[in-house]
Amino acid sequence: MELIAVALAVALLTAAPTSPADPEPPASQSAEAARYQELSRRTARTNEDVLTTAQDLVDKRAALDEATAAAGRSRRVADDALAAETLASAAADRARTTADGLRDEVDHIVEISFKGLRLNGLAAIFSADSPEEFLDAAMIMDFYAEQQGGLVDAAATAADTALGARQVAVDARTTAEAGSLKADGDRDAARRLTDDAAAAADLAERRKSDLDREIDEVRVSLDRLAAADRTRLASTGPAVAAPPVGGSAGDAVRFALAQVGKPYVWGAVGPDSFDCSGLVMTAFARAGVSIPRTTYAQALVGTPVPRDQVRAGDLVLYYDEVSHVAMAIDGAMAVHASTAGEPVKVGAIDGIGPIATIRRVGG
Repeated sequence: MELIAVALAVALLTAAPTSPADPEPPASQSAEAARYQELSRRTARTNEDVLTTAQDLVDKRAALDEATAAAGRSRRVADDALAAETLASAAADRARTTADGLRDEVDHIVEISFKGLRLNGLAAIFSADSPEEFLDAAMIMDFYAEQQGGLVDAAATAADTALGARQVAVDARTTAEAGSLKADGDRDAARRLTDDAAAAADLAERRKSDLDREIDEVRVSLDRLAAADRTRLASTGPAVAAPPVGGSAGDAVRFALAQVGKPYVWGAVGPDSFDCSGLVMTAFARAGVSIPRTTYAQALVGTPVPRDQVRAGDLVLYYDEVSHVAMAIDGAMAVHASTAGEPVKVGAIDGIGPIATIRRVGG
């Protein structure tokens, strides 16, 4: 909420078009009607606060879910890498043991052969009594040594390969553990955000109670209005034709104009009733353009437009706290969901309220 407010303040300072002061109420408007208008504007601000805090909670819970899922994925990768390292290490140890055993065996055979020891089996071959037997024994010894040497080389190669695999596994585990630590950090950060959002949700609930109370005050004020004031509020404004404009902006305006006469309900996005930002969001959604839900966020989308360059589909946002939005039909008129007791209607852009900013979205 604070970030939105800061960004909005910057946007308004740099892009706010010039506009007339807050329109004066009609001379025939009673004090009760003026009080009703003030209560309605205050309630609209509260409604936008409630919607903003609710969306903030949704966004932060989604961030927590994503961070938790990322942490789980990273942890599984780390576990798999650790298992691969264990298997590779065991294979390397077995290969190294085999190589060492074969090398010891060959060394022992060579040693006992040169000492002329008579043991059994192969050692007997190396104790020949004649030159012929000696040559035969030497040939057998060379062959045996060659075979064993090949086995030793193969074992050594296997050991080196296993050691390389273990190093790869170690590197993979190190990378995975780093990723897991980052994911855990992201998850912890998301948890903190969610704690903040939970606090915001509690605030939103209190604000919702405020909103309900303020709505009741508006309804009481509305019931006290004179017949003339009620008739004026019930008006849908001048009849205007849909602009011959193509693209998403034209589609959005035509949808909004088709809702003229439907009631205003705080928090409503159609199809039977709308609040001001709900009408604008739904109109653009029907035109295939996604824009935020609240006036606070809508005041930051698209590009700023000077008052003298307004065209169909532009968003016109009102009041310093940006608590109301209308959609331009052309350079002079706009369609908007005004407030409780009033239907969706058409009015002069400069007569709705003091303009805070004008934004262009869609095409």
